[in-house]
Amino acid sequence: MAKFLSEEWIKEYAKIWNNNEDLKNDLKKFSATIKYYIEGESQPPVYIKVEKGEVVEAGLAPEGKYNFEMWATKDNWKTLATGGMGPKAAMLTKKLNFKGSMITAMKFMAPFEKSLKLMGEVPTTWD
Repeated sequence: MAKFLSEEWIKEYAKIWNNNEDLKNDLKKFSATIKYYIEGESQPPVYIKVEKGEVVEAGLAPEGKYNFEMWATKDNWKTLATGGMGPKAAMLTKKLNFKGSMITAMKFMAPFEKSLKLMGEVPTTWD
């Protein structure tokens, strides 16, 4: 079990992502860097680098610009990761904050939602 959005956690998430052939296929025309963090906490952010649908890097987020950033409170992340709220509802109610190209996000909304639901498959501790 890994602490949510820790370096260990994001690397496990990357493995789960890369083992999901449907997701990789749906995102074969998508490449981006995505940064994730917990709002209001000092825990360092993490990121993944996606190339043609596959995660090629994952770890602690270095300083710099990212194509997309997502953040929420720990409680809202937990609700999202455990299926208590869908990604679209989380974004519409501002429980999941998002920064990046909305046009690209809308183009890939179905696989984007699928990728967020995969978070629930990572064995996670929330403390």
